[in-house]
Amino acid sequence: MKFIHTADLHLDSPFLGLQDAPEQLCQSIQQSTFTSFERIVTDAIKLGIDFMCIAGDIFDRDQRSIAAENFFVKQCERLKAADIDVYLSYGNHDYQTITTTTHILPANVHVFGNEIETKQLTLKDGTTVAISGFSYANRWIEDDKAVDFPVKSSVDWQIGMLHGALTGLKNPHDNYAPFTVQELLAKNYDYWALGHIHKRQIIHENPVIAYSGNTQGRHRNEAGPKGYYLVSEQNQQLQPEFHETAPIDWQTQTIKLDQESSAADLVSNINHQMEEQIAQKKLTLVSLELTGATLLAPQLITQIDNGSILTRLQSQIMTVNKIQFWPYEIKIKLDEMRPDFASLDQQYWDKAAQNVFTTENVTDLAEKLFSYSFIEEQFSQPEILTSLQQSVSLALQTNQNQEEQQDEDSTDPN
Repeated sequence: MKFIHTADLHLDSPFLGLQDAPEQLCQSIQQSTFTSFERIVTDAIKLGIDFMCIAGDIFDRDQRSIAAENFFVKQCERLKAADIDVYLSYGNHDYQTITTTTHILPANVHVFGNEIETKQLTLKDGTTVAISGFSYANRWIEDDKAVDFPVKSSVDWQIGMLHGALTGLKNPHDNYAPFTVQELLAKNYDYWALGHIHKRQIIHENPVIAYSGNTQGRHRNEAGPKGYYLVSEQNQQLQPEFHETAPIDWQTQTIKLDQESSAADLVSNINHQMEEQIAQKKLTLVSLELTGATLLAPQLITQIDNGSILTRLQSQIMTVNKIQFWPYEIKIKLDEMRPDFASLDQQYWDKAAQNVFTTENVTDLAEKLFSYSFIEEQFSQPEILTSLQQSVSLALQTNQNQEEQQDEDSTDPN
C-alpha cells in the first residue's frame, strides 16, 4: 500500500512582502500554489498510489475563488481518470458546513463531515483501510477533537486525518482542534496525517504522527523545501518519504561587504555575491543580510534603510531575460551594527530591549491590533522579535550617524 499525505495547499493564497515585484514575477508567484499541487497530482499518477489524503486548508479562505475551485476540480478529475481516490477534510481557512450538496467534486473525492467519521476502502490486493477525520464548520475549534476519534477497528491499516495543533504549549494555535500525542497514540492507528502547521515535521515515529507542512512557502518564515509525504508499507509499518514540489523557495543570504565608495559599487558587490551563492534551480525570493556594515559611509546606510539600494538592485535584476532570484528586502546584521551609545545610555538600552522585545509583549500587541491568525503566528516567532530589535537598533544608529555628520558640518570652517 502507498498513499500521499498532503495538507495546507492554500490555493490562490496571497504572498506577503512582494508588492513591488515586476509583473512576470508576480504571475509566477501567484501561480506557485497551483503549480505545486499540480505536480503532486502528476506524481500520484506516475507512482500509481492507492489514494491521497489532504488534511485541511485546500483553499486559502472560506470564500474561495472560482479559479481555485475549478483548478482543484480539474486536478481531482485527473486522479479519477487514474482510478485514485481522494480523502479530504476542510480546515480553519476553508471551513464550511458539510452537506450532500456543498461540493461539486467528482465521485472519487470523499469529504469528511463536520463530525468525526470513518471511511473504509478495500484496495485491489484485498488490503482493508479505514480513514477517520472531520472538517471544520467554523474558523476556530477550541474543543479537543482527538478524544472523539474511534479506536482502530478490525482493518489492516487505520489512518487518522487531523487538522489541528499540538497542545500543552502556550501558543496562538490553541484555537485549532488542540490535541496531545498521547491521545493520538491511544487510538492505535498506523499513521496520523496532520495539517495546519506549515513546518514539515514528524512528531512521533512509531507509529508515525506527521505534519506534511504546506506545499508552497508564502512568506519569509516558510522557507525551505515544500511538498508532500509519500507513505508506503515498510516492515509492517507505514513510513513517510518527502518529495519536493514547490516551484519557489525563500532564502536568507548573508552578504559580506568590503569598503565601498559609492552606491553603484555596493549594488554591484551585492549582485555578484548573490549570483555566486544562490543555486538557480528554481525561483528564489531572497532576504539579504549585510555584514561588515561598519565599513559603509553613513549616507549609504541611510540609503539601505530607506530602500534606495534595494530599488536600485531590483532594477538591475529586471534587465535580465529570466529572473532567477529576487531580493525583497535588505537588512544590516545587528552583530556588525550595534548602537554606539554612551555607557549610561547603553545600560538603559540593553535593559529596555530585554524587557520590551519579548514573545509575550509582541504577541499581546498582535492580538490587540490584528484579527487574522497568520499575523499572530508570525509575531510569536523568535526570529521576528530579533528582526524587530535589529530594525530599531539600525534606526537609532542611522539617526546617530546623521546627527554626528550634522555636528561635523556645523563645526567645519570650510
